[in-house]
Amino acid sequence: MRIGRETRTTEQKETGDENMTEEKIETIPATEESLMIENDVHPFDKDLPKTVNFFEQMHQVLVDGIKGKACTGTLGGYSERIRINLEEEHPELGKDFQTKYYMFLEPGKVLWGHDERTFEIHIIV
Repeated sequence: MRIGRETRTTEQKETGDENMTEEKIETIPATEESLMIENDVHPFDKDLPKTVNFFEQMHQVLVDGIKGKACTGTLGGYSERIRINLEEEHPELGKDFQTKYYMFLEPGKVLWGHDERTFEIHIIV
């Protein structure tokens, strides 16, 4: 389900069908910092072993208009990474995506991989 962004209301579509509504969601452009999880795990932590559920800490997002959850952090590894779980299949990212090869070009725009691909990501507020 692709969703519009930056409005707060649910509006009727102009189809004449009073029961049809299109969901519009208020969002803000995501940054690496705004997607960080609060409790992360790194292999160099002194208090290991500890268990952290990353999925409970993920942020509600829209990625190229598709609803999902996302976070940034080491997520138990040595390197920072971005992780995205989407409700629907994305043409390039699929439904479950993770990479440590990413960079926020600007708030809401992420460059990823080695082929200079990008996607838009917004946090649902």
